[in-house]
Amino acid sequence: MKAALVIDKKLTVEDIAEPTPAAHELLVSSLVCGICGTDLHCVHSAKEMGDASVRALGKAIVDPSQPISLGHEFCAEVLEPAKGDNRFKTGDRVVALPFLAREDGMVFIGSAPSHIPGGFSQRMTIDSRMTFAVPNGLSSEMAALTEPMAVALHAVNQAKVTQRDVPLVVGCGPIGLAIIAVLKMRGIQPIVAADVSAGRLAQAQKLGADVVVNPRQQSPYEAWEQAAQTDDADLFGAISPMLGGAGRRPSVIFECVGVPGMIQQVMAGAVYGARIMVVGLCMQADQIEPVFPVMKELNVGFSSFYSGEEFAQTLHHLAEGQLEANAMITDDLPLSQITTAFEQLATPQDQIKIMIRPNA
Repeated sequence: MKAALVIDKKLTVEDIAEPTPAAHELLVSSLVCGICGTDLHCVHSAKEMGDASVRALGKAIVDPSQPISLGHEFCAEVLEPAKGDNRFKTGDRVVALPFLAREDGMVFIGSAPSHIPGGFSQRMTIDSRMTFAVPNGLSSEMAALTEPMAVALHAVNQAKVTQRDVPLVVGCGPIGLAIIAVLKMRGIQPIVAADVSAGRLAQAQKLGADVVVNPRQQSPYEAWEQAAQTDDADLFGAISPMLGGAGRRPSVIFECVGVPGMIQQVMAGAVYGARIMVVGLCMQADQIEPVFPVMKELNVGFSSFYSGEEFAQTLHHLAEGQLEANAMITDDLPLSQITTAFEQLATPQDQIKIMIRPNA
C-alpha cells in the first residue's frame, strides 16, 4: 500500500507493508488526514525533535535513522473491527486519539517508523479504546479537524479563560486560528488576533476575531489595550500600585508562533498581571529575561495535546455545529500531491489546513 514517509529529510510516497492489528486495535482505511505543523517539523527537524524529546521526556518521539510515517489528524473507515469489541463495525467512520497502547509502550501515530502507518497511509491501525464514531453525519473533513481543534480546546482550558478576559492570539496559523474558533464558541469577546499575513488575518476574522492587526503596521498590544478598555470596575483586571491596570479587562495572551524570541517579545508587550499561554512549538533554544515576568507578575504557562475527554468534547462540538471550523480547511489533495502541499505550507500565505486523501 502507499504511504507518505520521511526519509533523510525528504518527503516521499512509498510502498509499505500492510499493517497487522494488535489486540484492541482496528484496521482502518484513511479517508482524509490534515497536515499539521508537527508533520513539517518531522521533515525538516526530525533529529532536533528526537533529541529534544529525549531531554524533555526521557524517550524519543521520533527516530530519524529510519523512515518516518506521518499523519495524525485523520478520519478513517473501519475495515476490520477489533476482536471482542462490538462498538464498531465494518464501514463505520471514526476518529481516534493518535496513540497505540501496546505491550512495549505507548506509540504516537504520525511520527512512528513505517511499520506503524500514520494517517497519510492508505491503511493503518488505531486503538479501539481511544476511538470515537463520527456522529450526526459530520463530514470526514470536519471530523479530521477533531485532533487539532482538541489541541486548541485544551489550550483555552489551560489558560482558564473567562467571560471577563480579553484574549490576544499572537500568530494565526492553524493552532492560533483553532484557538480563535474555540474562544468564539465560548462567547469570549472581543478577540484580538495578530499576524503578518493578510490572508491569515482574513481567516481569523471568519473564525471569530473581532480585531485583527498586522504587527508590522501596529502594535498588537496597543490594539489589545484599546479593545480591553472598560468603565465597569467589576471587570477590571489585575491592578498594581506601580503599574496601574484600572480601566481595562484582564489579559490572556496565546503565543502561537513558536520561534526564538517570541516568548520574550510577548512578555515585553504584556500588561501587568497578564496570563500567557505558550502553544507554539519552538524547536530551538530560547532565552528570556526573568525580570519581565517577575516585575509584571505574569503568569506564564505551556500547553500541548489534550485529554481523551477534551478530544470527545471537541468531536461533539463539531458534530453539533457549536464549533465552526470550516474556514480552517483551505485545500483538499490526493496523496500523490502531498509533497506540493508540504511545499505550500512551508512558506504559508493563504493556506491554512490542507487535507490529504490517501486513497483518492
